[in-house]
Amino acid sequence: MNTTYFIFMVVFILLYIILNQSVKFRYSNELELVDIKEYNNKIMLPVGMWLYDELNIPSTGSYYVFLYQRIVMVYGTRNASFFLKIHWAEKFLYFFLGIVVASFIGAVSNSDISFTVVILILGIALFFLADKNLDDRAKKRKLQFMLEFPGFLSKLTLLMNAGMHLRHALIRIYNDSLKNTPLYEEIGVVLEDFDAGISESQAWQEFSERCKVKEITSFANMIVQNSKIGGNKLVNELKIMSHETWEMRKHAVKQMGETASTKLILPMMLMFVAILLIAVAPAIMQFSFIY
Repeated sequence: MNTTYFIFMVVFILLYIILNQSVKFRYSNELELVDIKEYNNKIMLPVGMWLYDELNIPSTGSYYVFLYQRIVMVYGTRNASFFLKIHWAEKFLYFFLGIVVASFIGAVSNSDISFTVVILILGIALFFLADKNLDDRAKKRKLQFMLEFPGFLSKLTLLMNAGMHLRHALIRIYNDSLKNTPLYEEIGVVLEDFDAGISESQAWQEFSERCKVKEITSFANMIVQNSKIGGNKLVNELKIMSHETWEMRKHAVKQMGETASTKLILPMMLMFVAILLIAVAPAIMQFSFIY
């Protein structure tokens, strides 16, 4: 065993734990807002939160926009700044884990000094893996919006065609829905914004930003433009959009099917290798026995 890498790993772990303990009280109130089911490693996040504050991570540039947009899609506009900080804390934790795992591998494999490059690479790889996880969650949530929106729009069109006002129709649909689904959670936020006195244009704009689906953005813009007019014009536009969004749902279902097929490739390959080994092993064993 290479004792240098082992000592480095132990020192790095102790340094992280000591620093985490020293700053955790500073962020205890903020961490109470974090769901343990979503972030089961939240007790290890104070160090990353402290680094985020101390390093003054830039809030400009394409990389910041990439992260911010996905944070908004998952957590909403108002909580974006807080969860962006939590995400950076998780990135720093992943970097730490990458360094520790790579150092352990270097120690048990008795690697030389050149292995330090591998340690750095693995740390950076896990640092950006956190972004991949966030992006996957945002894409999954977007697909859920695409699946739910056509049904919601059909109900809204039906109620408004029967003469119900937009807000009353939204309340009726929301009360009759499963409120733990992404779309209806966001509809609930819109209704809360209305009750809080936020303007309809701002509420619908933030709604479209959180959903990040082209058809939902068009719907929100249409509602804002027609909110003062109302009547049959809005209903007719909703009818047209309702037919169009079912095509969007078909595309979302197809996309989910393709994703599921991709996930099955690895298990199928493993099964194929296992079957191949079972079939070939007797012949190999017999050949070895002969010689």
